[in-house]
Formats: sequence, structure tokens, C-alpha cells
Amino acid sequence: MSRNVRTPDSCIREFIRAEFVGSKEYTRQKCEWSLQRTRRLLEAAGFDASPYKIDDKAIEYLLYEGWKDHEVSYRKSEFSYLKRYLLFYRNDTPKRMKIVFPQDMRVNADWLEDDQYDALMATSKTPLEDIVIHLELCMGLRNVEVCRLMLNDIHDTGTKPYINVRGKGRGDGKYRTVRFHYMTKDVLARWMAERRSIVETVRTYNPHWVDPGTLILWCHYKNKPQAGAYGEHTGALDEMVIEPLRDRLGFHFANHTLRRTFGRRLFHAEVPVETISKFLGHESTTETLKYIGVNLDDMDAGMAKLAQYDRKRAL
Repeated sequence: MSRNVRTPDSCIREFIRAEFVGSKEYTRQKCEWSLQRTRRLLEAAGFDASPYKIDDKAIEYLLYEGWKDHEVSYRKSEFSYLKRYLLFYRNDTPKRMKIVFPQDMRVNADWLEDDQYDALMATSKTPLEDIVIHLELCMGLRNVEVCRLMLNDIHDTGTKPYINVRGKGRGDGKYRTVRFHYMTKDVLARWMAERRSIVETVRTYNPHWVDPGTLILWCHYKNKPQAGAYGEHTGALDEMVIEPLRDRLGFHFANHTLRRTFGRRLFHAEVPVETISKFLGHESTTETLKYIGVNLDDMDAGMAKLAQYDRKRAL
């Protein structure tokens, strides 16, 4: 195999072609998306993303900065793809580093505090930012579920509007139904007006353009208007929504931060954990309780309720 100098992007494509012969397309895509995300992280931080140049400092950056707000399963997966990729190019840095992931690397306070929630809700947003934040923060959708939403998944007529959510997993994943939030109709109407404008503009230049039917569309106007569906796991939707909002607001959050905040807000509103579990698409309440977390403040509130209960009994 030739070892001529190549761009990081071409190295990734070469690796995928060589290592995933006969693999399913989804399997190839997951690896390629992961490596492209890693490439972008390294380049944005000023590192050389060539597989020949990625060293221990670059990997330490990924572990302790680039991936720090993700759960341990995500970090393990990203690192596994990177390790296999680098070994393909005879770079044994990750092997020599002997990285050991603790049982739990989750950030303890991985949800928005009330003042952060209020600031995010109140800040001015584009129609795209508005709908994505609403779906994740007010309805509990995962990023991949937002990307998968089709127009025909939205049922906004009648007295009990709802959306059909295509959950995580291969194909369309597991379906669940989520009722509208009290602000959903307004947020959705604003986005649908923007979406119609995108479609009309693109078709003005390309009458044969086919609408993919997804609720969320990307668009850009370089040379001529173009639009399409956001790919799952590519990070493109984050680049358009999460990253600009983080920069404007001055505090860090990720997609799962918003979803976990939704679950905790339901918990603090004293919604039964069984119902929260259904909102989040979890298979068990144990998973839900672990996901939303219980901290000392929650314990203080529990003790206060216990004291109140005992006082009532004493009357």
C-alpha cells in the first residue's frame, strides 16, 4: 500500500474502502462519520489530523476536551474507531498509551441549571435553532431522532396533537409517540414557514429538486441554493444549532444535556418516573433514574417531603 502524503479526508476514505469490504453500509457509515467528527475536532483545535501525525497530545485532547461532555459509551466508541484507523496506518500511539476508561466518566451535573434553561429559552433563535432546541429540550428527542423526523410523523390536528418518534437503533429504530408541548404549535408553525421558503427558493433554481420529506432541512446558497436532509451522526446539525448557541450564551451544553434536562424537569414537576420513561423511550425505569440522575439537592427535597409527611401524621 502506498504511503504517500494524503489529506486526512482521503486517508479516511481509503481506510473505509480497505477495511469494510463486504460490511453493511450502515456499519461503514458509522465508522466514517466517527472519524470525520474526530478529524474536525482535531483540526479546529489546531492539531494535524493526518493519521501519521496524530500523537499522544492529540489523543489526550480528544479524551479530556473534545469528548469530555459525552457519556463513556460514546467515548469508547469514538476511541475504538480512531485506534483501528491509526493502526491501519501503522501509528500505534493509542495502543502504546494503554487508555483505560473508568466505569463511569459521565459529567455529574450534565443538565442545565434553572438559570441556564431560562437563558436558552429566552434567547433569540433562528427558526432552525428554535425547532431543534424545542424538540430536544421540551420534548426529549435525541439528536438522531430529530434528524429522522418526517413530515408525516407530525400529527398537529385535533385536540391531542402528537409526533411519532423513530427511536435510536438501526433502520427506523423503535417507535414511540410524544404529545405536543404547550409551545410546540407556535415553534412548529415558525419552522414550517421557514421550510416552505427553503423549498420554494431551491425549486426556483432547480425545478427537479426532490424534497426528502424530513421535517428538518439544511440549506446553503453557495453559487446556487441547495437543500437536503441532515445525515444522522454526522455532527452537521450540531454545527448549525448547538455550537452557535453555546458561543452566544457562554456556557456549554450538548444534545444529551438538553434531553436529560427535559427528563429532570419532568421529575421535579413530580411526573411519575414510569411516564418519564415513556417520554424518553427507555425500556425500564431503572434506566430512566440513572439517566436523569439524583443529586444532593434532590435528596434534600426528598428529606423535606418526608419531614412534611411526618408532621401531617403527627396532627
